[in-house]
Formats: sequence, structure tokens, C-alpha cells
Amino acid sequence: MGTARAGGGCWTPGAGPAAAASPSASGGFEVTGYDLSPAMVAMARSRPGAEGVRFLVGRLQEPPPGLTGFDVVACVDLPMAYLTTTDELRRALSSARGQLARDGVLVFDLSTIGYYRRAFGVPTVADRGDRYVAWFAVSPRIEADAVVVTQFDLFERAGAGWDRVSMRHAQRHHSDRTVRRVAERAGLRVVATRGLEGTSAREPADEDAHDRILYVARRVG
Repeated sequence: MGTARAGGGCWTPGAGPAAAASPSASGGFEVTGYDLSPAMVAMARSRPGAEGVRFLVGRLQEPPPGLTGFDVVACVDLPMAYLTTTDELRRALSSARGQLARDGVLVFDLSTIGYYRRAFGVPTVADRGDRYVAWFAVSPRIEADAVVVTQFDLFERAGAGWDRVSMRHAQRHHSDRTVRRVAERAGLRVVATRGLEGTSAREPADEDAHDRILYVARRVG
């Protein structure tokens, strides 16, 4: 994407189980990825196709030191949604800028306010036979540029009763206006956006109609 070239360097913060990193490697990039969770890093290293990828442990705002000159920094599948303040977002974007080559590009995505309201505005229960999945917003209101706390509950039949597993997520909606302003403060300029619905990209990006916005940014100066 952009000026990234086959054989160049690709850096994937928040790589998780190598969702972005392995395809980049198969496309001819020299790939380095990192994630906050050592367990996720171990999972990524064990996946088929990840043999040529270097995986490290680190945070978006405080990545492993000494890694610079990347043609692409790809931070996708929403790791930046878990940055719950604009200062955390600025620090993450500033760190990404420092890892880019002069002509490199940063690619990242964030959920829209429309997605949060559609997905979590009304409690939902899915019947999967011997299991039920429920998801809803814990936050009393879902507002733009604010933290959204959501919960997922899995109920699975166990003999005559049910086992329950709950997961709670604290994310922040960062509006397009905020993202552009914070990117400028971090020394980046947004040069393109696309709205995402599943794997389909739409133009122009729409905060209400689309689920995510994909951003492409370049270094300023």
C-alpha cells in the first residue's frame, strides 16, 4: 500500500495471533510484529506461515526499542480502539511515526460510532444450540469520543446446568475529526480513508454507515 515495496520492511503493532503479519510476509515483506500479550505472541509464532516473521512483546505507546526504517507500519484489527484516552492515541501514533522510513506509510483502523450503536445499543442474544452468546453495552450511553465498555457472555450447557464465561472490553470511540487532529500533533498527516463493512472498502468513509474507518497516514517533515 502506498510506497511500500516487496522486500521492504513491514511493522505490525498489536499483531495478536499474526492476523496481519503473516499475509504481509507471504507478500514479500520482511515483517516484524509485536503484541502486549506474551500468550498472543506465542500463539502467533506457532501459526503456519509465521516462520519468517519476528514477533516481539511491547505496547503500542512503548514499542520495543531500536526498530526504525519500516516502509509500512500496519496496526489493524482494532488494537488502537483499546487506547482509552486521546493522549494514549497520540503516543501510539507518535511511536508509529518514529518507526517509519521517510516515505513510509502508517495504516490503522478504528471502529465508528455507528458500529458501537448498532452492535451494542440493544442487548442481543444468539442461540447456538447448546450455547448462548449475549453481548451488550455496560456504558449507560454510547457517545462519540468517549469510552464504551461492552460485555460478552457465553453460556454453555454443562450436564443439567450451564457454565458462564464473561469478557468485558473497554474501548474508546475516536471520531474522524479527533483522529486527524491527534495525528497532526504526532507528526503525521492522514492522506486517505476508507469505510469498512466486513472486508469491503467504501468511499467516502462514513461514521454512521460503516463499521470501521481505515486510515492511511504519512510522516510530516
